[in-house]
Amino acid sequence: NPFKYSSEPSESHDTHILDDQEQSELIDDIKSLNATSNSQIRIALQITLALSFLLHIIYIFSGYNSPLIVVFPPAGRQESPLHSSPVLTLLAILLHANAALRTHPRNLVLAKRRVMPLSYNVTFGLSAISPTISILSGKTWQTTAWWCTTAFLTWIEQESISELERMKYISAGA
Repeated sequence: NPFKYSSEPSESHDTHILDDQEQSELIDDIKSLNATSNSQIRIALQITLALSFLLHIIYIFSGYNSPLIVVFPPAGRQESPLHSSPVLTLLAILLHANAALRTHPRNLVLAKRRVMPLSYNVTFGLSAISPTISILSGKTWQTTAWWCTTAFLTWIEQESISELERMKYISAGA
């Protein structure tokens, strides 16, 4: 342990004991690396959310046809979109905006009120509505998988934020 007090007995005489300045520099280096890592994770998550948001906008202008049907056409029959696709797409876009609030926290104020993101449980519950309707409507796996993307991104977002919280560098007095 390099943070040992120098008068403590050491098992090995090769161990370098850090003085207060070296400890401070090491802690500052760890904080810097942690901040860089957190920033990279947040940027990757925001890019993923932006791409998914873009796909949902394209979905609106493509006549509500699942992008997965283009890549993996269903065998036998033509798939029609869900009857509630416009509403479900709007819900997905709103959940993307909520995820953006959670991944890039800032003080957003609308109509003199601070906008707070929904909790993870509420967000995940709302994101499960679309795939449930797709399954109950008997849609193909391509359509159901498309509607699962918001729930999947909600899960990824929560896991990423949880990982960032676990990685947070905590030091008394730092």
